[in-house]
Amino acid sequence: MKKTIFFLIAAMALFVLSCDRKPKANDADLVLVDHGKMSFYDKETKKTALFEKETDSVINLLFDDNNHLYYTVSKDQKLSLKMIDMNESSPEPKFCADWNMTLLESIDEYSGDPSRIFWDNTKENIFIYKTDYEEYYMYTLLYNTKTGEVRTLPEEETYGFYGFEKDFDQSHFYTEDKQFYYVTPEGKVCLTDKMDLKQVFDEDEWEDISFESESFSPDGQSLLFSANIFWGEGWGKYGISSLDGASQTILKESDIWDITPQWLSDGSLVYIGEAPRPKDDPEYDEDWNTTQPCIKLLDPMKNTTMLSLGEIFAVKPFGEKKENVVEQGSLEGCDVAILDNGKVTFYNSTTGEFVPFVTESDSVINGVFVYGSDFYYTVVIGDELYLKEIYMSEYNKRPMMRIDWGLKYNDCVSETYGRASDLYWMKKDDRVGIDHTFSWDFYNFSDIKFYYYYAEQIQDGWGENEEETDSYDEEFLQYEEDMEKFGTMFNNYFYTVDGHQVCLTDKLNFKDYCSDPEYYSDPEFELLSIDPTRKSAAYIALIEWGDLGHGPLCYASLDGKVQLAFEDTDAADLTYGWLKDGSLLYVGEEPRPTDDPNYNAEWNNTKPCIKMVKPDGTIEVFSHASNFVVAE
Repeated sequence: MKKTIFFLIAAMALFVLSCDRKPKANDADLVLVDHGKMSFYDKETKKTALFEKETDSVINLLFDDNNHLYYTVSKDQKLSLKMIDMNESSPEPKFCADWNMTLLESIDEYSGDPSRIFWDNTKENIFIYKTDYEEYYMYTLLYNTKTGEVRTLPEEETYGFYGFEKDFDQSHFYTEDKQFYYVTPEGKVCLTDKMDLKQVFDEDEWEDISFESESFSPDGQSLLFSANIFWGEGWGKYGISSLDGASQTILKESDIWDITPQWLSDGSLVYIGEAPRPKDDPEYDEDWNTTQPCIKLLDPMKNTTMLSLGEIFAVKPFGEKKENVVEQGSLEGCDVAILDNGKVTFYNSTTGEFVPFVTESDSVINGVFVYGSDFYYTVVIGDELYLKEIYMSEYNKRPMMRIDWGLKYNDCVSETYGRASDLYWMKKDDRVGIDHTFSWDFYNFSDIKFYYYYAEQIQDGWGENEEETDSYDEEFLQYEEDMEKFGTMFNNYFYTVDGHQVCLTDKLNFKDYCSDPEYYSDPEFELLSIDPTRKSAAYIALIEWGDLGHGPLCYASLDGKVQLAFEDTDAADLTYGWLKDGSLLYVGEEPRPTDDPNYNAEWNNTKPCIKMVKPDGTIEVFSHASNFVVAE
């Protein structure tokens, strides 16, 4: 009996001790800072423990992927960087580096808060901003975690340095008609239609609202996003929605300028909210300052708990991310997009490098370069067409959804050649267009949709009093002026320079390029364009007529020494473009291998390919793909 009582008492003691157990560093899921004091929070016990070993005032926090917590402290108004290993149950603060600045120099003049610390793109360097109040300039200080060196980052090195790119695919989320949508092969789901956003944003703000995806929940079933107003200094709120749109929550107390909310491994969300400010607080003002920042936790059941006052926290890294993130090679400087069976490969004509577009998983049917720095393209998701964009710059390489074209794939496939329609960039009024609805009346598409990308609006068809015009760069090609220099005489094509006529066709016999001599007609020539170096021209020679004019794509140096006509082309279905060095790309044909399942000796012994014509007239296969787009 006594032994039984002893074990019972011992068990009760252990139970009491376990209930009073303070969170240790390696048990903590979350680190909080309240008035400079650091605490550990354990979601299992829902308890918080002060980290008493750190006596300096903590002003920011940052985890690495190995569960090391870096943080900046202020002592006597001077800042230094420290680190603790959260894998240890009782870690000791370790000095890393002196930031060589004062607390005042870390203050953001707009928010009044000390600067945060961030990782760069390599996750090897930590950076912090330092303000020079005499020059009104913010410098970037860099700490290298491997060498321990602190240095000031020169201004010319800052571009492409900052690591703010989200590491998941955002290209199936977009804003339309002031709502946020998630696109799936089964259709699109609205993630905001059950929210009372009009109670959060006033009428003027509501007109300019846009949304941005931030992160997925650990189970991949919910999305954290921001609802933004981008005028003035910009502001907004955070929201959460399940991907089926059934559960939607707006965090009304949140602000997009705060630390971005973070997920815990159990699906809870930690964010900056508001708590009542005591009336005896010196900062209290009944008209405008009745609340103070606090750190809150929203659990999967949407219950909210206040964890701490303050607005500094960091979540312990947990497990592997569910998102399958692939590394995209640099697209900066690429000026050719090669399209083949739904995939895109970019080409840099300066370096000769081919760069696969691996961050796009949807099937691409067309594309166009905009100002040489952006690439807009159409994808098929399910049977619907959507417009996407990729910035070609080094620091932003993830595709972004722009609009739902409101078209199905078959709406944009021609019935003559079975090809998808092209995208057009109308530089004059900053819009991208797509042809749709094929008509046999004139062997082409009969309608067009435009996307005005600055206004983010769609227009159906051409506007009133608006005529379709050739899309050319007036400053570069000087199209009308060039047209006047070309002319036909005695069934040959001539170029006139300084009053001297140069024949561009006297070395060619166009009868050799006619499919049936009985249908041959004396050639009619049409100028297409002059190359960027202004030494060569591309034109077509129409030598047969049916419902459409037919004939080869031709190339000529403007001194008449190089003259080429490509028998594997047809004026009725041309794809061509110039590279910067004056080389011409065009879609032609190459022999189809006999072991190709589609090979037929009588009628299908060739297949499309992209060929390159160099300025000296030599021709080579550039790519085995069937379509491409060149930047202007």
